[in-house]
Amino acid sequence: MMKKKVVSVILAVAMTASLLAGCGTNNGNSAAGEESTETEGTESTEETAEESTEETAASGEDVTLEFLSCKIEDAPKAAFDEIIANFEAANPGVKIEVQSMNSDNLKTTLRSRAASGDMPDIVTWMKEIDKDYLLDLSGEDFLSNINADTLAGANKIYDEGTYAMPLDNGWIGLFYNKDVLAANDIEVPTTYSELVAACDKLQANGITPFASSLSDLSVPYIALIGLFAENVYANNPDWSAERDAGEHTFVDDEGWKKSFDQLKDVVYKYCDPDNAYNLSYDDCAANFANGENAFYFEGSWALSSVRGVKSDANIGIMAFPVNDTPNDSALLCFPDTSLSICKDSENADVAKKFLAYMASEEAGTIWAEKCAVSSAINGVNVDYDPVAADINSYISAGKITPLGDRVLRTTFTDKLWEIFSYYMLGENDWNTLASTLDEYWDKAYAEQQ
Repeated sequence: MMKKKVVSVILAVAMTASLLAGCGTNNGNSAAGEESTETEGTESTEETAEESTEETAASGEDVTLEFLSCKIEDAPKAAFDEIIANFEAANPGVKIEVQSMNSDNLKTTLRSRAASGDMPDIVTWMKEIDKDYLLDLSGEDFLSNINADTLAGANKIYDEGTYAMPLDNGWIGLFYNKDVLAANDIEVPTTYSELVAACDKLQANGITPFASSLSDLSVPYIALIGLFAENVYANNPDWSAERDAGEHTFVDDEGWKKSFDQLKDVVYKYCDPDNAYNLSYDDCAANFANGENAFYFEGSWALSSVRGVKSDANIGIMAFPVNDTPNDSALLCFPDTSLSICKDSENADVAKKFLAYMASEEAGTIWAEKCAVSSAINGVNVDYDPVAADINSYISAGKITPLGDRVLRTTFTDKLWEIFSYYMLGENDWNTLASTLDEYWDKAYAEQQ
């Protein structure tokens, strides 16, 4: 039975990856200092878009902005609804139509629409979108309302230009349920050995240690991002550049192997794999909030889902303890939700006006409060959740790393997403997996030359 489930998941992942790869040939660039290749069919200039907008405004016609968003959780959807309602009330004749879908569907949709020359007006930024399809926002006054470091981090993958306007700062870390640990007489683990021992004790007491899903592989994939951010990039921020120069390989890299091993030996092993095939992303958040699990390796976006189930859940956040040196781990913190305007938008001026409102204290406060996130908007200081103290403790101690999957090229991450679960599920060995990762790293690098 288990074998059939494993095979079915692998086939599903392979089919999804094939679909994504087949929906467009234009892959975005995700390495700092790399420039995307020039794309045909995007000759329309910003000036043309502005002229079209001016003509529309002069004619008195209503304007409808199409906004494709990868924020599918209730909290950000509610935040966008309130912010958009405010904007529309202040701008009669302007309507913003939002379509929300998960990141994989958004990636597929944008590749298909880019190929047909039918891009939306506004999108939640994804590194998979080639910058040739996006409007350079450099010099826009409203960007001065954004924290300078966060703005720079959000656009780190570009040689020059500003294509993403961040709304908040995100993180990926290990949620832990304080009540579950206390009920089982377990201290919050500070080392890898303590974490494994805690999981063994919880399991012996009939508690599934980790909340995770094997029907929605984005859940363990997020855990993998957190692990390689700690095991690889926290130790060597220049790893990607050194790999490009031939100084490393995945096959021989201890940090990458350790990341995959910890995903398999902890997150997967202690999630009750048979039951995890029946769980969705929402199920994981609910089970953790209700005390059915002690740990949940997820991102900041999951906090609103947990609070939505149980607002007073007694939880904390910590970096995954990757070794046996107490408090030696680093939390992955990064610019998270960002907005971009598509270059060929016929309503670019109106779209800019909306981004200007999103960058205001009013909209920033709505976003931070409803989504329970740390705002990237200057002047917005929302005490969004008790776990903020945990996040701030890592920041103040300098125990953070800003480098996760955002610094990886799309051709590589597409393949990583397609095959990462094979090793976790025991379907291939390290050399097989790592050799494929080396092949696709080199392929992605060659595409940018």
